[in-house]
Amino acid sequence: MKIALVVDWHSEKMGYSDNFLPKALASLGHEVHLISSNGQVYFTSSIYKDVFEPFLGPPIVDCGVEERDGYTLHRLPHATFRGKMRIKGLAKKLRTLRPDIVQAGEFTCLTTYEAAFLKKMLGYKFFVECHVHASVFPPANGIASAKERFYWNMYAATIGKMVNHMSERCYPISTDAADILAKFFGIQKNKIAIRSLGVDTDLFKPVSDEVSRQRRSKIRKELGFSDSDIVCVYTGRFESCKNPLCLAHAIKKLAAIGEPFRGLFIGCGSEVNRDKISDSSCCITHPFVPVKELPKFYQAGDIAVWPKQESTSQLDAAACGLPLILSDKVKVKERIEGNGLTYREDDIEDMIRQLLVLRDPVLRQKMGACGADKMRRSFSWHNIAKEYATDYEDALRKTG
Repeated sequence: MKIALVVDWHSEKMGYSDNFLPKALASLGHEVHLISSNGQVYFTSSIYKDVFEPFLGPPIVDCGVEERDGYTLHRLPHATFRGKMRIKGLAKKLRTLRPDIVQAGEFTCLTTYEAAFLKKMLGYKFFVECHVHASVFPPANGIASAKERFYWNMYAATIGKMVNHMSERCYPISTDAADILAKFFGIQKNKIAIRSLGVDTDLFKPVSDEVSRQRRSKIRKELGFSDSDIVCVYTGRFESCKNPLCLAHAIKKLAAIGEPFRGLFIGCGSEVNRDKISDSSCCITHPFVPVKELPKFYQAGDIAVWPKQESTSQLDAAACGLPLILSDKVKVKERIEGNGLTYREDDIEDMIRQLLVLRDPVLRQKMGACGADKMRRSFSWHNIAKEYATDYEDALRKTG
């Protein structure tokens, strides 16, 4: 099959689905094209310069075509239409490639609407993902004004109805994203198939041999952690919407009473938040690192913690054998069943209680092994790509 995956933006150093799904589909023998704008991820965000530019570089990169990891990356110019971003030349590129399958990487964007609209003209089968969690979509939690409710009703009856008609299937990444598709985006339930994000289990894996054990010890020493420290790892933005400070405060309280907990915060954010996290010796911050360098940091840790919201990195950490602590408000419970705990969101004392549960090294080992095994069985990008390919082939057979 010839498959085109379309995303608004793309950055080589990140660990999102557009960094791994094209590679996994190509490994199955398909011809895969990733079409993106010439913008880095979040390049339109007001925080790009401070948070992402030190790591990713300039927000706009060169256009062009490049072979990588078995697939072809196409960078096209970006443009705006009524304040919304779009990819210039998308129709021409799809007309040139003539793919059998087109899959859009997110639902509510002009790129998706254009790809859906072009389906009948160009004759491909169209699929679309939805990565919108309830944690970042207030209407799903009943927090919406009458104006907002009217907007989403109109959206479902117009744009949503068009995308629904053109789509073979819509792929929400979780149960809450599936509810949003049905209730707010106008997608029929029989077209919705939950398809989780995945993890590259060849890249992210537990410490299992002498080489990886020595690397773990070396990195811990370089970061200033002892063998007896219980290192809690957080990766992501140092922003209030993620609330890494909750973890930092919990660790500092535990350290103050002699407990061996320490914090490793990998990412970037406001200078104020960085200073608050690292204002004592028990927590350190480290800049973002390319996705291929992340495994060694997870392997150097003992517990992985995300105090708020969902993150693809939760799968990466679990694949490296770390037990997880997540907010009790996240909907992706399958990520921590048997290999993690939840705490009451924003409650520092409850965070402390859950960290103390994982003070037991035997429990950490048991949970970590469970999580790594689950990632290999159910969350590897290779297996997920096979599921996508089966759906694509079924849709093409129906045409025949």
